[in-house]
Amino acid sequence: MVVRDDVILIFDLTSTLLRAGVGVHDLIRGPLVELPTRVGRMAGKAGTRVEDFLVGAQLAAAEAVTAAGGVQDFDIIDPIRIVEKTGFEVTDWTALEAVFRYAMHTSMQLQRPPLAHPTVLCIPPSLPQATVDDLHRLLFERLLIPQLLVSSRPFFAAGAAGVLSCVVIDVGYRGEGTEITAVHENQVLEAPSGMRNPFIDEGACDDYCALQLLEADPTIAEQFKAAKDADTELSTGELVNGLRRIVLDLKVQDKIAFQSPFLSKEIAEAAALQAAAMGVEVADEGTFDVAKVVVEGKVGEVVKNKGKGKDGEEEEGDFVRVPNPFHTAQPAAGQIDLTADSSPNATIRVGPARHRYLEPLFFPSLLASLAPSASSTAAQLGMLQYERFATPEGKALLGQAGIHEMVGVVLSDVPEGDVRTAVSEAVVVVSSGRVANNRSLGATLVPLLSPFRSDVSAAPYDPEAPPFNRATRYARTPDYFANFKERAGDWACYLGGCIMGKLLLGDTQSKLFTTKADYAMRGPSYYRRLDTI
Repeated sequence: MVVRDDVILIFDLTSTLLRAGVGVHDLIRGPLVELPTRVGRMAGKAGTRVEDFLVGAQLAAAEAVTAAGGVQDFDIIDPIRIVEKTGFEVTDWTALEAVFRYAMHTSMQLQRPPLAHPTVLCIPPSLPQATVDDLHRLLFERLLIPQLLVSSRPFFAAGAAGVLSCVVIDVGYRGEGTEITAVHENQVLEAPSGMRNPFIDEGACDDYCALQLLEADPTIAEQFKAAKDADTELSTGELVNGLRRIVLDLKVQDKIAFQSPFLSKEIAEAAALQAAAMGVEVADEGTFDVAKVVVEGKVGEVVKNKGKGKDGEEEEGDFVRVPNPFHTAQPAAGQIDLTADSSPNATIRVGPARHRYLEPLFFPSLLASLAPSASSTAAQLGMLQYERFATPEGKALLGQAGIHEMVGVVLSDVPEGDVRTAVSEAVVVVSSGRVANNRSLGATLVPLLSPFRSDVSAAPYDPEAPPFNRATRYARTPDYFANFKERAGDWACYLGGCIMGKLLLGDTQSKLFTTKADYAMRGPSYYRRLDTI
């Protein structure tokens, strides 16, 4: 069976977002749709039909009417939620169907009926088989697709990075947590994989950075108020949302490096010296030797250079300016011209506190500082969801292991030495949001993974021989995927879906996907009998 590349549908599903696109061309494009899974159920509707839900632009328009003083005649529904102990769970299949239908027929406006579109579906790891069965039912029975290739995000992430064996770190968005998975020869190793921290994700990093910015510059709230030109004080929600918008803009502009007093004093020096002894180099915009930079005391210089604009001019030392989110006529994130408006409150001056953004990934216990009882600044933000971490029980629940130590646990659980060696050769970082696009993350992570790397074929130690390079390679999407260069972290699983769909859909020599006929004859669990991918 020949499958035309230009009609393949690609879906990348997380609990917060559905990325979708159609067609795999010579120059692979990014997703055409990034659609929130959050929907609105219209008042008085039972929610038993897809027409009962407001999706995408429909929900945004209804929320705009409500914000302008209109009556809210809808309820917010999250068809997918993350359970702390078990992970991904679908709570409303009709609402989820409404999301898929909106993506296919409204956002992408498919020119052919669904029966003409073979489909690739990328799903979170560790989903229960019953949920995967129901996803097959949804796509075959309700959406009427002809063929379906389903696999998990780690499989597609490895494909996008061009590696067969690796550790995949999947940093979720708000409320999704972080999951570590081992992949060997394109096979997800079920036993050692599934290491999850449900509390550490991009949303937690956003909130932590917001706290650092407010502590470094307590006048930010007053600058918000002045730009808003209102007599009333800002509400807690307005302050938090304003700070989160600043953090988003810093991420979009790539103005966040990594500079942590905890890392530099407690971990970085020892890790850097060990990495230097082994000749570790980290590929990041060319060759960037993290160990050498730290040992030579040039961290401050590197971080300072991160704040330079494209023209090479410094932005007031290690300070940058971002748009004030409460100023009128705000442009889209990342598309700003700070010279266009010279009014006093048009921009916010942000200092080096922004470089502490990634700290919670390596030191989860820092989230306790967001508890309102932790400080007066944290009380201003009023993030009550973090109060649980201020107690001894909450700190134990949060855990002390950073992502580098979680990787070490996953590697230690791989039983075979040669398999463990292959898996530890590369690490791939992907995310639901933008955090994996931060190049400083990989540069910091790789030296910290060296103690967990093993090689059973290594020669006995010889002090006269050149040092053995045991560094784990930071595998990223190759630069020749031009459309993914700026979004390699959050679009990696989508890119992997495009690559694998082009290679595997229609390949009758190895049965890796389910057809409509297979589903009709053998049911939704037929995929379990297929060759493993």
